[in-house]
Amino acid sequence: MFVLINTQLSSAQQTIAVDETVFIHTNAATLVSGETLLYKIYCLKSSDKTPSNISKTAYVELVDDSKKSVFKTKISLENASGQGDYFIPTTLKTGSYKLIGYTNWMLNKPLSELFQLNINIVNPYKVDEKTVTANILANGSNTSDENLTTENVSIKLNKKTFTNREFVDLKIQSLNNNFVDGIYSLSVRKLDNIPTQNQISAVKFASNTSYPIVLDLQKQDQKIILPELRGEIISGKISAKNSSDQIENISVGLSIPGKSFAFEVVKTDSNGNFIFNINKTFYTSNIVIQIIDEKAKNYDLVINNAPEIDYSQISFEKDSKLSYTFKESLLERSISSQVENAYYHKKVDNIEKAPTSESFYYPIAKEYVLDDYTRFKTLKETITEVVVEVYSKQKEEKFYLHVNDPSIFPQLPESALVLVDGLYLENQNDLITYNMKNVYKIEVIVGRYYVGAKSFNGLISFTTFDRDFKSTQTGSSISKPIILRPQPKKIYNKVKYENTADNQRIPDFRNQLFWNPDVQLNQDSETSFYTSDLSGTFEIRLEGFTKSGIPVSIKENIEVQNTVSN
Repeated sequence: MFVLINTQLSSAQQTIAVDETVFIHTNAATLVSGETLLYKIYCLKSSDKTPSNISKTAYVELVDDSKKSVFKTKISLENASGQGDYFIPTTLKTGSYKLIGYTNWMLNKPLSELFQLNINIVNPYKVDEKTVTANILANGSNTSDENLTTENVSIKLNKKTFTNREFVDLKIQSLNNNFVDGIYSLSVRKLDNIPTQNQISAVKFASNTSYPIVLDLQKQDQKIILPELRGEIISGKISAKNSSDQIENISVGLSIPGKSFAFEVVKTDSNGNFIFNINKTFYTSNIVIQIIDEKAKNYDLVINNAPEIDYSQISFEKDSKLSYTFKESLLERSISSQVENAYYHKKVDNIEKAPTSESFYYPIAKEYVLDDYTRFKTLKETITEVVVEVYSKQKEEKFYLHVNDPSIFPQLPESALVLVDGLYLENQNDLITYNMKNVYKIEVIVGRYYVGAKSFNGLISFTTFDRDFKSTQTGSSISKPIILRPQPKKIYNKVKYENTADNQRIPDFRNQLFWNPDVQLNQDSETSFYTSDLSGTFEIRLEGFTKSGIPVSIKENIEVQNTVSN
């Protein structure tokens, strides 16, 4: 019995299950150039549709009918969900597209297991373009045959018919506590007679059977793509220019400078590979990766490209001409988007302010705020008169900063860890000529300081006023890669008419009356909104999942009538 159990355990450790999928709720499936595609992405377990806590990063792509990606973005996941948007440019041709959603962990599955949604784009500015796909003309509609009602969650409205610029008191209520604890998104958008594909609802998505895929870790030819467990992954490889130099256990540093910065150090494996796991979200594109070694110039450093997906197997229906019966609706949509974009500066969305995090060495550093002392222009004067723990040495035309440790004699030969706005400087030549009047403060740590497995003889951190320090250091051991950055989280603008004089002279041609990607049930969540100057039928649609994996899909229509003036 003992031998049997251990054999089974050993066998189980050789396999791993990919139990993850994503669902995307969009504000529309047919869009006109100048409109914005809004979406909420849910990261779920394939087996029971409960939130998946494996991946902390997801990806969204828009693929055209030539099987090429025209848009790709990275989404940071919080509580197994994230949000984003994409402004439809006039450079995109009219036709059928696929919105693809996935995580890196899901790329171990077949292409058919990735989330796919048919999106149709109409570009009225290119008159010779083909338009909506044949299958949409034949089968598309603006209504769904799905039963989206959920008895445990309901949409409460003060009435069903409204006038222009009128307040709509909307509340989402749950009669079951199991539904309160969930993640939901809400869209309110105008319906018209332009044919469109029915969006897949959360209920429909959950009904599609999907099983975890088991990976055999012992297969030699099986390439496994790692999940981004703690955040986004940045990996690469170093190679030695001389065969006599080893590539194992070489320190590689990653710097993401800025107001809140990151600095990490990892060691290479026997093949020269290295991997960084960034556990916080950084939106800046300024990333520097470099080898930290006395013989750094003897190595070449290359950053791995993101995994590529072969979209050749995706099928698109054949295009056909759009019927003239929809010409008026397309014209109205096009005019509305142009008017809204013309007044965009009055209705701009706000980027959610990223939380400012303390530096990784806080609070043990000694701080020198230079305005508290006599200001000196050069670094040499500043460390002589103010930051007395720091001194410099020159070696082969390079300057290195050291921290004097009074507990050790003689001083250790290694230089200190030197950061400027979070950017690691292998040598300090750039600082020797830098105007210290641009520096806000200098922080110093005396004694041995470890970052990962790498030790430094102290730490010296410079913070400039504008956090815009640029280094001139280059070489094969330094890389400044272009890496896809996470899309910043937005707080979407809400047009308000609490005072009738508010925005009275600004036209309001919103087809999208409201979008909230983070709805909380039975709480003071933002769900109410104002109508626009457009009349017609508007659809209210709520999508989401409870923490126990129960899908929720509800829709309700309201009518907006033109205001009759006396």
